Amino acid sequence: MNYYCDIMKIMVITGKQAYQKVKNAVKKYDFIDVHKTDISIAAFLTPNMIIDEIKSLEKEKNIRLSEIYDFILVTGLIRHDLKKVEEETGIKCYKSTREASDIPLLIDNLKDITLSTKDYADNQIIKFVKQKSEEEIKKAEEKPIDCSKGNIKIGALKVGDDYPMRVLGEIVHTPWLSDKELEEKIIYYLNSGADMIDLGMVSNEDHSKDLKRIIGIARDITDKPISVDTLNTKELIEAINLGVDMVLSVDAGNIEELIPYLKDGNTVAVVLPTNYKVNYVPETIDDKIKSLEENINKLIENDIKVVGDPILEPINNNGCNFTESVIACKIFKERNNVPMFFGIGNVTELFDVDSNGAHATLTAIGSEIGANILFTPEASSKCKFSIKELKIATKMMFLAKKRNSLPKDVGFDLINYKDKKFDELTTYNNYKDIPIIIAEENERQILDEGSFKIELDRKNKLIVAIYFDRRKNPKYIIKGKTPKEIYETAIRHNLIKKIDHASYLGKELQKAEIALKIGKKYNQDFKLFYNEFWK
Repeated sequence: MNYYCDIMKIMVITGKQAYQKVKNAVKKYDFIDVHKTDISIAAFLTPNMIIDEIKSLEKEKNIRLSEIYDFILVTGLIRHDLKKVEEETGIKCYKSTREASDIPLLIDNLKDITLSTKDYADNQIIKFVKQKSEEEIKKAEEKPIDCSKGNIKIGALKVGDDYPMRVLGEIVHTPWLSDKELEEKIIYYLNSGADMIDLGMVSNEDHSKDLKRIIGIARDITDKPISVDTLNTKELIEAINLGVDMVLSVDAGNIEELIPYLKDGNTVAVVLPTNYKVNYVPETIDDKIKSLEENINKLIENDIKVVGDPILEPINNNGCNFTESVIACKIFKERNNVPMFFGIGNVTELFDVDSNGAHATLTAIGSEIGANILFTPEASSKCKFSIKELKIATKMMFLAKKRNSLPKDVGFDLINYKDKKFDELTTYNNYKDIPIIIAEENERQILDEGSFKIELDRKNKLIVAIYFDRRKNPKYIIKGKTPKEIYETAIRHNLIKKIDHASYLGKELQKAEIALKIGKKYNQDFKLFYNEFWK
């Protein structure tokens, strides 16, 4: 049967509403038949109803379905175990995907998926596609480094066009952090997917004496590359002497002083087109590239490994703006066989938008123009999860580029706040002659015997509900990961007496959970989304 030589035939059972969508989804497969049941929505099907459908079909056509079909797939949000269907009819019956449009993805990967009578196939499909993508990335990571193509090693990390773009996470103002705060920040960055850790120093302050302690903490936690970010020459020299993997940044103002130290070690230099010693910052594309190439050539002549940073500018920036800086990056990469630095944080931290889509777009731009290191701090609340977002985006773009495909359906995505697709079925209009009740709030509220104050423990990813008696004395603190854990605990301890109080608590706990997951501020009794966009 086409390329499914070990499959005789498949029957897909669905409801009236989804029938045409399912038919369209599987029309390219000549070994699939679609059967429409007499029920409107497939989600309402039960094992007994499916058994009745099968027996009715067999009686009508005077056949045994098990002799024609290898198995049956049932679409929609069926909540029952379908094992009973095979026990009663002799034909295997499994759950398909939630969405009709995903059935082809299931069929195309059928040989590698274990169908289930209990679970939808969606999670297996996603897991399978992601696993294949991870294997593809891993294989690329194992590729021997070819320095003639501009690839280099920073520490043990391979960096260059043959590998995924690397995410460098900057921890700002490290000298001002306690040892514990620095440790926690490094661990958070690593868990978020950072490939390299950047230790940011403090402008116009000299903390060279603190570097041994700061770098030591980082080295104790990870063997991933460590960089030090400063324009203070004394701090740069100390970092190089301590064997840091990379320094940010070298420019015309400090290059002569740093060359003797860089020559003696393996520290990679991130090079700027500036001369901050005399406050020179090139503004035109030509000046940027010319100045950067002059600085880079001085280091290359001394056998020092370099990464070029043409400087990605903020949007609507005075002088060289964002678009011009992207053009400068593109031209620089085309003319120079060295890895390129792409300071994405320069854009997102200075742009009042949610970072998710912005990071995906900027990573895509970086991929097209040949960026190799994506740099970001997580300095502002709106840019929380920046490292995780960039890490996922680098995988998406690497796979898309390698496969010469669009960055979709590659096993990774950054669709965190919407859905890629969904069928929203509205059924209430089907029910005739049923009274309609218009919802409204009660004007008068009768208080329960106690009340709850809800807070978030972001560090431990917990929701916290503090219970107060009628006199406002705190009596209990309930901590949990989900609203269900908390409200069921409150019910067990007899802390809720009124139905409307229970409803209120459930509503607020759900808001708190969403706020915790997406990095949103939670204020009890206030809307979670309150800006003009959501009106």
